Amino acid sequence: MTDLIICEKPNVAKKIASALGNPKKKSNNGIPYYELERNGKKIIVASAVGHLFTLEEEKTGEKKKFGEYPVFNIKWVPASTIKGKEYVQKYINTLKKLAKEADEFYIASDWDIEGELIGYHALYYCCGKNDAKRMRFSSLTKNEIIKAYENPDRVDFGLVDAGDSRHRVDWYYGINVSRALMQSIRAVNRWQTMSTGRVQGPALSFLVDRELEIKKFVPKPYWVIGAHLKNELLAIHEKDKFWDEKEANEIYNRIKDEKEAIISSIKKTKKKIKPNPPFDLGTLQREAHRIFRFSPKKTQEIAQKLYEMGICSYPRTSSQKLPKDDNYIKDILTKVSNHGDYKKYAELILRENRKPIEGKKSDPAHPAIHVVDVPKELLNDDEKKLYDLIVRRTLAAFWDNAEREYINVVLNIDGENFKLSGSRTIKEGWHEIYYFTKFDEKELPSLRKNDKIPVEKITIERKETKPPKRYTMASIIKELESRELGTKATRADIVEKLVKRGYLIDDGSLKVTDLGIAVIETLKKYCPEIIDEKMTRELEKKLDRLQKRTIKKENVLKDAENKLRAILEEVKKKEKEIGKELVEKIDTTNKSLKTVGKCECGGDLIIIKTKGKKRFIGCTNYPECKKTYPLPQKGRIKILNETCEICGAPIISIDNQKVCINPECPSKISNEDKKEMEKAEKSEKICPKCGGKLVVKKGIYGAFLGCENYPKCRYTEKLNNKTKTEKAEKVVVGKCPECGGDLIMRKGRFGEFIGCSNYPKCRYTEKIKNEKTKTKKEKK
Repeated sequence: MTDLIICEKPNVAKKIASALGNPKKKSNNGIPYYELERNGKKIIVASAVGHLFTLEEEKTGEKKKFGEYPVFNIKWVPASTIKGKEYVQKYINTLKKLAKEADEFYIASDWDIEGELIGYHALYYCCGKNDAKRMRFSSLTKNEIIKAYENPDRVDFGLVDAGDSRHRVDWYYGINVSRALMQSIRAVNRWQTMSTGRVQGPALSFLVDRELEIKKFVPKPYWVIGAHLKNELLAIHEKDKFWDEKEANEIYNRIKDEKEAIISSIKKTKKKIKPNPPFDLGTLQREAHRIFRFSPKKTQEIAQKLYEMGICSYPRTSSQKLPKDDNYIKDILTKVSNHGDYKKYAELILRENRKPIEGKKSDPAHPAIHVVDVPKELLNDDEKKLYDLIVRRTLAAFWDNAEREYINVVLNIDGENFKLSGSRTIKEGWHEIYYFTKFDEKELPSLRKNDKIPVEKITIERKETKPPKRYTMASIIKELESRELGTKATRADIVEKLVKRGYLIDDGSLKVTDLGIAVIETLKKYCPEIIDEKMTRELEKKLDRLQKRTIKKENVLKDAENKLRAILEEVKKKEKEIGKELVEKIDTTNKSLKTVGKCECGGDLIIIKTKGKKRFIGCTNYPECKKTYPLPQKGRIKILNETCEICGAPIISIDNQKVCINPECPSKISNEDKKEMEKAEKSEKICPKCGGKLVVKKGIYGAFLGCENYPKCRYTEKLNNKTKTEKAEKVVVGKCPECGGDLIMRKGRFGEFIGCSNYPKCRYTEKIKNEKTKTKKEKK
């Protein structure tokens, strides 16, 4: 008897094989698989490589015009038909070959809709089987894998049908609506690749609503009266915002010369703050974005890697509850106690048999994201950060409440009440472990009722209401979740696609481009059903019912087809009107996406691409103005509409790193760099590639050494090739005013700055004052 276990990815196959026995690694045409024996039975563990099959339009024999729509005749075909995925065929062939040796089949792909579909496709199309045993697990620990193998379930055909239907309906919408938009543009003799989807449309729609709300926003003035007290305390008038300028001025003029405030009341409140619940995927994505600026997609990808390494649990979960199995938890904590950073916490939890808190969210398939083991292999910096975040969140769930004291003081200044507040941490509790949650520490001096406090000055300040904030990569995930758009596994991809297609710009917040606005306004005008959230939510509910087998797959697909046919018929009638509106906005968007900023001559600095596909920044007043700036030939560029504080040149983002476009900007060359430049000019270093002289050059990222024979020889090296030991030396310049740690010199995307050595627990930073940033008073 031979069992064939089908996994989702090669590295998972290796983990499962190792957990079940002592496997021998074999290969078929370069594709690895594993053989082992367990209880006298031969087991083969092989894998897919994600989706082995994809949807494609069926060829009917009729000749169709390019871009013709609607299309609903589709079928599953090998993903190797897609350019760049030819390697997939080798995995299909390997499974087909191994299936001939097997008597029993197990699916061990991820336990969710996509995983069930991937496993079933491999089983059906590669192995020729309709059913199999199903291994279900939430972490790749040895015990979990053995348990899943010895206690298998069967294929969940509700999940398979739901996954198949979602892919088909998404194909219907994505291909047909995109073709409809492109054909509309062709109707006015232009060509432009356009794309949208079933969930992307509604998601972009509410982002456009927010963008238009911001554009139409009219600020409303208000006035704030503040009392500046001794010890740099600031109390605000109890009214907070004065909407009537006359009233604000009357109060200010009456009390502006007062020199004393009397404490009317002091209210102290102590509050216990529970630990945060363990992570579900959405919360992990938001926290990783807030703390590390990781995009939701990046967080999801790293979390998946940590799962496949066997050190964290399955990430695509909605649950905020840890497993109820005490032995499982005890085993994890014992493993974690071997890691020096977490040892004392894990040991105390074990010693006191502590129980974790849990959140409200649950998931029928998987528990919350949690640590399951310590790393057995070297993690890169980003993996370390996310692993540490997950471990600390897991351990903190077992810890004591934090305790905080809040003080609210009311002061009387000539009959007018002012508010003063403070807060401090009394007991660190779980915050000692999960210190990423920021507590505002605002200590007040010892105060008593009827105390008199000197007033240094009374101020009145005119302010304006601000427009609603744009969504960020973190908040958009939460919004999609609350609107029930997309799934926990797809939300990150939805946002990434909208950015990639030029509908959004991510510059810290998500700004909708003119093209994004145009697409939504056009769809709202001519076919509003496509971006209707209600229709998308209704389909998700049908897929849930399909998963529970209370509705038929054929009915779901036919209903989606009928609705889409009706919408597309209306679009066809108005192709020219739609195309004209889209083209106008495309032209405006293209210009704004290329304009970096203003040139000294008054022209626009734009990104220029040559016929050889090289890029640089040049002026629109060429040839009168020949100003140019170099650009790296690789990397994703974003226009930020920001200028450098040091030299005034535009700042752009390259692969999410902000840089000033001016190679001569003083911020790019530190005093240390200047010394290295002097050394390099004297040393007469030789190029190891061609024997030419290495000379100091300046680029967008700062100074470097490059071969004098450029462009024939493109050899470069860093200006400062220090060893790791030398780099680790810290220049201490003082003590941190917030935590007492060392203040050290650091380098960031804007050059050198001073930061606390206790980062990330303490995030105190300050600028380095040079001649350009000194105030007039300091210069005197």
